[in-house]
Amino acid sequence: MTRPKLDKIFCVIDPTTNNQRALKRAVSMAANSGAMVHAHLCFSPQPSSRVDVLKSYREAEQSRYQLWLDWLLKDYVTEGVKITSELTCDDDWRAELLAAAKRVGADIIIRSSFRRSALQRRVLKTTDWMLLRQAHCPVLLVKTDRVGPLEKVLVALNLEEKGKAHQQLTDTVIEHARSIVDRTGAELHAVNAYQGLDNFVHPPDLAKRVGVQRNKAHVGEGSPEDQIAATVTELGAPLVVIGSLARKGMSEMVVGNTAERILDQINADIMVVVQR
Repeated sequence: MTRPKLDKIFCVIDPTTNNQRALKRAVSMAANSGAMVHAHLCFSPQPSSRVDVLKSYREAEQSRYQLWLDWLLKDYVTEGVKITSELTCDDDWRAELLAAAKRVGADIIIRSSFRRSALQRRVLKTTDWMLLRQAHCPVLLVKTDRVGPLEKVLVALNLEEKGKAHQQLTDTVIEHARSIVDRTGAELHAVNAYQGLDNFVHPPDLAKRVGVQRNKAHVGEGSPEDQIAATVTELGAPLVVIGSLARKGMSEMVVGNTAERILDQINADIMVVVQR
């Protein structure tokens, strides 16, 4: 299988803070891969029934945000990082992020992610929710302020799923994890949960499937999210790489797959590879 391409990193700028976790991670990833970073900031216009007021507000906000965005990127530009930027204004800024990422040909989308309650995840149309369902490329949700080189990558699998789509997704997820390891020199680990002894996953089988040593293959009985969380704690918050099959229709409205359930359960960055 061809290794995943990484030429363009789409970084979502958080308009609420100067601490841009996603930007720092994007620049670090670019340093390891030689990729270009595209920093995207979208703000929402102020609601108003008067056209003249709305126009004046948008112009003022655009100038303000542009100055701030230039300030955020200044040091990186000075250091020679290959970085471009884009400022947009849209009522539906979440949809604009998806459209912009596709427009620039992003190979990965990076965004800061924050803890939400189970109710918020189910009721609110969160940006994470939209990205995991609709993005055309992998999504990296940055949840930590990690500094320094990446030391460990944990690829989360489900070898018990035998369907063709799941097997293809497993192959793709492994390739993405191995690509990260090749670029960073990080140590690759794998995790697989099983439900009941009838579905026991042999660690040597997992190790062989991923191409790692036996002691780097972690299995356990229970829910996938609990086993992933336990392994993340054991390894010291590695980058987690996990797959997700895109859903359509009513099933898209349900928060239920493992990638979504671990968002607020683990203290680690999560890269989700979506297969359509």
